[in-house]
Amino acid sequence: MKTLTSLVAASVLLIGASAAQAYDFEQNEKDTVMTETASSRSEAYQLGLNKLTQLQSASPRQLFNELDIFSLDADESTTRLNDGAYITVQERTAPNGQAGYVGLVNVDVSYLEERQSDND
Repeated sequence: MKTLTSLVAASVLLIGASAAQAYDFEQNEKDTVMTETASSRSEAYQLGLNKLTQLQSASPRQLFNELDIFSLDADESTTRLNDGAYITVQERTAPNGQAGYVGLVNVDVSYLEERQSDND
């Protein structure tokens, strides 16, 4: 009887362990990083280009933090920029009526997240 109880307990543990396995999947997000205000369109574009270059040379963890990705299950070390980043310039008008320009760096970023699966 003691052997049967041990066998049942071991079976329950094995079934429970296999039913709650973790798996990784790739998460993709789009993000826009804004530069400081510049006095001309060309200056704002250059600031955006500088920011994009900085993001492209950042480590995965720096990129994760720079883009303020919020995910409790993310593996920060897998963060990367995908192809297709681009820069736009947006005109802004201050309350005093003076025009200014900001560079907008549009990026697509991906990283792995770990999820728990209850199905097997």
